[in-house]
Amino acid sequence: MKILLAYYRYSPHTNGPSTYIDTLRKGLENKGYTVDLLSHDQKWLNIQIDNQQTADKHRLKCELIDRFQTSYTAKYPLWIYWREMERYSLEQAVKQLDLTGYDLIHCHDFMTARAMARSKSPRTPLIVSLHNFKFHETKVTGEFDEKTKREQQYIKIEEYLGAMSGDLVAVPCNWLKNQLIQMGVTPSKIEVIPYGIVKDPFTQNKKKPAKKERHQGKKIILCPARLVPVKGHRYLIEALSELLRDRDDFHCLMAGEGPELHTLQQLTDKFGAASAISFLGKRRDIPQLMNDSDIIVLPSLHDTFPLVLLEGQFSAKPILAANAGGIKEIISDGADGMLVPSADSEALAEKLRLLLDDEAIRLHLGKRALDKAIKYWDISFHMASLERLYERCKAQNRPSHPLSSSTGPDLEILNQIDPGTGDETGFILAGEIPPHLRKQLGRQKHYIHVYDLSGVLLQTKALGPEGAYEFHHLPAGSYVLKSTLESFGNQTICVGRG
Repeated sequence: MKILLAYYRYSPHTNGPSTYIDTLRKGLENKGYTVDLLSHDQKWLNIQIDNQQTADKHRLKCELIDRFQTSYTAKYPLWIYWREMERYSLEQAVKQLDLTGYDLIHCHDFMTARAMARSKSPRTPLIVSLHNFKFHETKVTGEFDEKTKREQQYIKIEEYLGAMSGDLVAVPCNWLKNQLIQMGVTPSKIEVIPYGIVKDPFTQNKKKPAKKERHQGKKIILCPARLVPVKGHRYLIEALSELLRDRDDFHCLMAGEGPELHTLQQLTDKFGAASAISFLGKRRDIPQLMNDSDIIVLPSLHDTFPLVLLEGQFSAKPILAANAGGIKEIISDGADGMLVPSADSEALAEKLRLLLDDEAIRLHLGKRALDKAIKYWDISFHMASLERLYERCKAQNRPSHPLSSSTGPDLEILNQIDPGTGDETGFILAGEIPPHLRKQLGRQKHYIHVYDLSGVLLQTKALGPEGAYEFHHLPAGSYVLKSTLESFGNQTICVGRG
């Protein structure tokens, strides 16, 4: 069987879905499947199928912006307009690629799923794996409440139609299945298949001696998570600062990158906790870090079924996590880990104090965690379930006509938005890249991108000779800036709000 995996972000990426897709691909190839991956390239300019085919999505998007700007902005809020231009240009790029020859397409986000459903042959089976629930995430972070009623409608409809675009929907936990059913997704389309882990890097590293010399024998608390608001790092920092009032026998490692880095470093300084916290950035040695740690903590405000918790269980470490999303389907509180309410720094501090004080509890929870991982989370279980899903999907009868009209904008989304006018003028976001990066500009053309907080690319601009950029017609809100200059990193910026 020849399978096409599809994912909106580029791969390899520093997030759970990218890690999962990489593991899935290797697992399928080991079983004899031929597997390709459709994704953005690393510069976020093109859509590609590995190194075989490429479509210039940036050029297509510029053409669509020129074609639709007046008609869209007269009817819809600017945020919907920019999201639609991104979604539609993704669809047009997919249409330029040759999808014939694939026996099954497996998408890993609702945006790519919608584009693929409107582009592929109707006879090609399509499975949609959803690894997150953005509708719920925007509510937890407060982003949903900051949107207009029409924007809120769009958030819900976009995710719903993305899920409904597949013949079947795979989710990692019952929590996400129930959320999708409440949204209106057909229950019979949804299959719960928990993630699986290749255990060897974690169980083998467990046998190696831990390296704690750098922290003078202090107990190591590891937080392996992207530095984004929804991961709840600020509550962990508050909890650690509370512990520092009467002890200094621990050191916390924050392993991950993201736009919150500067904010979290400032918060660490504010609470006087800088000596007890290290920001490690992007790391590729998570198994070793887990082996070196004494406690693993994940203080998420929202999460679905975090892979790092399965990895932590295979590492036989005690895990302290916030009871968010499907996490309670991984950890049984007090039996093989500990759970606390989300956004509760006092509860985090209390449980961390207990774990730091009692080695017997740490060892007991770590052993029970490993027992659970061996019983439920081995990659072989996941692969067997997924293969059965593939066969079930291939056996289904499919319509002989494409999903809606694929020759123009996705009216199935737009027609469900309340009628209205788009009367926003928007804001200008202008700036320059730091001086020390400008010397790289002469070597090749570079770009800067602006993303909304859900990770969707809204606009792209070429950097000027002196590193200047200027975005127009942005609605008020918070955004993330990234560049094809990798050393630029991620920057969170607020537009049109005090």
